[in-house]
Amino acid sequence: MSEPTGGLGVRPTQPGRALLLAWLLPGAGHWLIGQRPRAVLYAATVLGVFLAGLWMGGLATVSVYGHKWAFLLQVFVGPVALGAACAQHLAQQAVGAGTAAPWLRAWVSPPPSPLVDLGMTFTLVAAAFNVLVLADAFYLADRPTEPETGAA
Repeated sequence: MSEPTGGLGVRPTQPGRALLLAWLLPGAGHWLIGQRPRAVLYAATVLGVFLAGLWMGGLATVSVYGHKWAFLLQVFVGPVALGAACAQHLAQQAVGAGTAAPWLRAWVSPPPSPLVDLGMTFTLVAAAFNVLVLADAFYLADRPTEPETGAA
């Protein structure tokens, strides 16, 4: 294995692993590299804003078919967005078959309103912020650390 440039020290972890973990669960990449407070803050922010968007706009905000271009950005939230899209698809099938409860019908296809649009905006902001979190986790994992100096 080659030594990082400048002889500053070794990397604490593989940047690809930190990037993958940050995508799987926002904040997990920072947790891996030892940035625990930052990890908790990022996870709470990304997931909180995304879930707030789902609460406001319903499952229609993560529709693969209804908003395919927006969904491409929402994928950066990770499996949470993919799970919400699967739930939306399954609920949409139940609504189409006529077996869905009235509350589920309203959550899958709510009437147009500013709140639904705001929910979509929240999910997109969470996804865009998580792109920055992914880049930060990769950068911090890739950055060489200072060598430990013994106190004399």
